[in-house]
Amino acid sequence: MAKPGKNTYLPDRFDDVPPADSRYVGTHRRERSSWSMFAPIGIGLGSVVVLVVAGLWFVDRSDDYLELDPSEVPVIEGEAPAGEAAPESVELEPEAADPNDPVLDPSQIDITGLSLTILNGTDKQGMAARAAERLTIVGWPEATATNAESTDVAQSTVAYLDEADRGIALGIAEILGIGADQVVQTGAYPGARVTVVLGADYVDTEST
Repeated sequence: MAKPGKNTYLPDRFDDVPPADSRYVGTHRRERSSWSMFAPIGIGLGSVVVLVVAGLWFVDRSDDYLELDPSEVPVIEGEAPAGEAAPESVELEPEAADPNDPVLDPSQIDITGLSLTILNGTDKQGMAARAAERLTIVGWPEATATNAESTDVAQSTVAYLDEADRGIALGIAEILGIGADQVVQTGAYPGARVTVVLGADYVDTEST
């Protein structure tokens, strides 16, 4: 007689299987382990992971298709509605040049009306004309080249009248190889905005 609370099976030939192989009881498997209840949970978690990975892959692949070509974006043309003023364009004015910076490229400034004079303060002939040519080559206006009243000037000088021309005087001095400490503002040479007096320290192009 079967015991209450346990499954009963009809007798068959598998009931005679030796006890060493207890996986079967008749034609039925043995009772499931208590761990078998977690199998559905594991399957569910695995499915979620697969779906998440697949979703991330799809989003990554779809980025290439979501980029819009600017030529395909519709542009609405027409006048602004009444009462709405179109935004005004703002033009930035160029920064004023620092007068202490030497101007080496005359094309970057307005040289209209700029007058230059070069005086030869030595007894070496043609030195003022050669210095004027050096300035003309880089774009400065043609300078008046002549002899100074004295031929025993020891140190060269670049003189300018107005403070606004200091950068020009510094640039001319640098081109001619005259030191910045020899650039001075003075009214001693009113005939030109910038006057160069060549002295014995000047390195003439004829000797280089």
